Parts: sequence; C-alpha cells; structure tokens
Amino acid sequence: MISLGKKWFGGKDSDEDVDGLADMRLDSMRMGDLVDYDLKTWEVTALSVYDYDGFPTREWQLTAGDEVRFLEREEDDGKIGWTLTRGISIEDLPQDITATLRADQDPPQTIGFDSRQYEAVESTSGVQHDVDADGTATGEGREFVSWNFETQDGRLLFLVQWSEQRIAAYEGEYVEEYSFTDILPGGQR
Repeated sequence: MISLGKKWFGGKDSDEDVDGLADMRLDSMRMGDLVDYDLKTWEVTALSVYDYDGFPTREWQLTAGDEVRFLEREEDDGKIGWTLTRGISIEDLPQDITATLRADQDPPQTIGFDSRQYEAVESTSGVQHDVDADGTATGEGREFVSWNFETQDGRLLFLVQWSEQRIAAYEGEYVEEYSFTDILPGGQR
C-alpha cells in the first residue's frame, strides 16, 4: 500500500528526513539559520566562541526585528547548560559600575536592576573569538573579564569588561533546549 505522502508528494513519507532537516540541532546552528523561541522566529546573526581558561562555550546572537538576544551553551562535567540574555545599558544600573571598576577593580557584591537584587556568584576571564560561516574561530581573539550575578529566582546579570573603558551588561535567564523549535537552515549552508 502506498502512503498518502508518497502518492501526493513524489515518493517520500512525511516522517522521512527532508534535505537533512532532521539533523538540525540547536548546538549546530550557523550564520543565517532560523529558530523559533517565545512565539518569534530568530535568525542567527553572529557566532562566538569563549575560552574560559580551557573551558569553551559557544554563543549565538539571535535577532528578531529590532530585538537581539544572546544564546550561550556551556558544558561542565558533562552537563549542558543554556542561558539567554539581552544587552542592557550600563547606565540603566543604579550604581556607577564603571567608576567602581576603575577604583576597586571589581564591581559591588550586589547590583539592583529592574526591581531585583542580583548577588555576585563568580568572576572569570577569558578570550572571545568570532566564528566564520564555516564554524571556525577567527583571529587572535579579545580578552575580557566577566562577573556573574544571580537573583533568588534565577535571573542572571553579567558584566563584561573588554578594556578599561568598554564595559557591557547583559540580563537574562537559564533556558531549556526544548524551548527552541523549528530550526531551519539559512541561506549560508
């Protein structure tokens, strides 16, 4: 008996792999790929690899319209964790973080933002490399120092110092891989 999928669409069952789409995974996304999250379709617009003294992580910059998010995958002792953040203005933090970093070399232990109190968890340093369309890290990389903060309910805040003058802030949360669906290849595959 011929299945309806074979009869109507030229020979393939509907559950068969179509052009390798079944192999698309969140951790293998490349530039231009599309993924659905939180009722929006996001495009991978940049890729980076971070090396924290031998512990690499990968980061995908996701863009949907004017919104930009940063999806990071890390592996620690065989356990995989995902975070999703958005850039926030350092000026939106109530403390003058830039002046504190210049004076003390470290931010305060507690930072208030958006009606939440973020407590210092850890600090680390590393090197960030951009990734080309083939998935290869490029260039010598940029050194950075990062401070991680967390709230009681699991919200995250990251401060990243790229140079004495350039400090960036990101706010977000832990996410689950299954929250991202319908991964499709972009035009650069």
